[in-house]
Amino acid sequence: MKNKHVLVFICSIVVFSANALLQKSEKFQDKNIIVAVGVFDGYDAEDGYSFLIRDANNDDEETIYFTEMTPEALKTINLKSNDLIGKRFEVTYEVTEYEEEDDEGNSETFERYTIIKIKKL
Repeated sequence: MKNKHVLVFICSIVVFSANALLQKSEKFQDKNIIVAVGVFDGYDAEDGYSFLIRDANNDDEETIYFTEMTPEALKTINLKSNDLIGKRFEVTYEVTEYEEEDDEGNSETFERYTIIKIKKL
């Protein structure tokens, strides 16, 4: 009986420690959710899915490359089809900032763009 209590105690310490480590690593990542209307510009295996998105503040247009899509978004539409180039979409995406350190110890901040939801207009 006493061994059972010791085992439960040790397991709970392991779980709490793992949760603390996971929460600590997330503090270094900034995540923003954005909804925008854009024109699909194509898919490339290296760059991902590209969209021309107009900035609402200054009316400039920029190309955003989405390297990832959630499984739910992948089920919605096949963006690897050339038939969709030039079509307008409402894209809900997440921008994640993360830091990477090179071999010399210098850190650099990058952004990863992930499509969460997509709807053809």
